[in-house]
Amino acid sequence: YTVEPADYVVEEKGECHYMNGTQRVRYLDRYFYNQEEIVYFDSDVGYYIPKTEFGRPDAEYWNKNKDIMEQKRAEVQRFCVHNYGVMETIGIPGRRVQPVIKISLLHEDPHLEHHMLACNV
Repeated sequence: YTVEPADYVVEEKGECHYMNGTQRVRYLDRYFYNQEEIVYFDSDVGYYIPKTEFGRPDAEYWNKNKDIMEQKRAEVQRFCVHNYGVMETIGIPGRRVQPVIKISLLHEDPHLEHHMLACNV
């Protein structure tokens, strides 16, 4: 199976979610293939979570790599808290609108007893 370069797009997004300033910070490192999220790191759980079978090998490899995991777990302080301080310094105000909440099923697998829900705010 060969994929031509013009046939795919790979994207990585780093996200910081702040609750009550920096008292609670959640970091997400999300990977997309052809606009579909395939795997992500969630600082709340501390490891990579595959969203598709295509992302499973990456999640398994990264989760077993101690150096990668230490680096990702440190991103809350290194990336998120640092950038929050920069935003405060230049006067970017906090959120002023009510959040919109959406809860959805991540993926349904009839072979699993438990299913994962995503809460997007």
